[in-house]
Amino acid sequence: MQELFCEIDDDLSADSQYVDLLLNLERYTGYQGASAARIWKAIYEENCFKPDSGLDTYITSRTVNDLCLEKRAFFRAISGLHASINIHLCADYLFPVGFGGDRWGPNPQEFKRRFDPTSTGGEGPQWLKNLYFVYLLELRAIAKATPYLQQETFYTGNPAEDAETQAMISSVLQVVKSFPSHFDESSMFQGQQEDALKLREEFRLHFLNISRIMDCVGCDKCRLWGKLQVQGLGTALKILVSGNKIGLDSTVNANHKGKFQLQRSEIVSLFNAFGKLAESVQEVDDFRSTIR
Repeated sequence: MQELFCEIDDDLSADSQYVDLLLNLERYTGYQGASAARIWKAIYEENCFKPDSGLDTYITSRTVNDLCLEKRAFFRAISGLHASINIHLCADYLFPVGFGGDRWGPNPQEFKRRFDPTSTGGEGPQWLKNLYFVYLLELRAIAKATPYLQQETFYTGNPAEDAETQAMISSVLQVVKSFPSHFDESSMFQGQQEDALKLREEFRLHFLNISRIMDCVGCDKCRLWGKLQVQGLGTALKILVSGNKIGLDSTVNANHKGKFQLQRSEIVSLFNAFGKLAESVQEVDDFRSTIR
């Protein structure tokens, strides 16, 4: 039985809709205020692990080390994803110019407001570090899944696009393989087997619930990109805990799909989510150059 970290929508459902992501870019939509705050509050307060010895509502850089390794990794992955989404909104910000006209572009002041130490109680730099953390986590997942993805057939319905997609995936996988693995999952879920399995299941269920929370986002475009990036991270986590063992010499392949299989939407989400993290890393460098 497959371990699911996310709710997977049924591609064959009559209610399913196919969306061209290139025509629906992730950008600032004005979705904010109490509704957006409730989503992140539910994620952090109800689904991120908290230290046993503390009553803080939110984990901070001062309390995160009170958690065990796995719970720290969970929080840092969610925090990094949150930072990435905020960076996208700052990089493609809406500037009303009057008379119905709008201009989109980077907003260094908004980036500074969201991440400067003075406006974030000193937390902003740690949130950016968490961005790099989740980037390396997803990079490692793609590297681990390379044998599986190399055997996968990518069907678009157009033979020319099929060949182009296969070539692009192969090119990306070659680049991924050329980098050393900076995220090492081998220390996770170790110790007594019963305790390790219980923690792993808690880890999975907490993330599964976060994927369900994304359905409550009130803005259609925000919900689209939020669900895609959460599912991409969930797919990465699924890959990291799969295989015959956990560690840098562990891989997953397509020879035993009864034990491990990626659905079409999971593969799409994985690559698009990693692409958004890569964009965020570049945009942080761009903002730093602008603000200096």
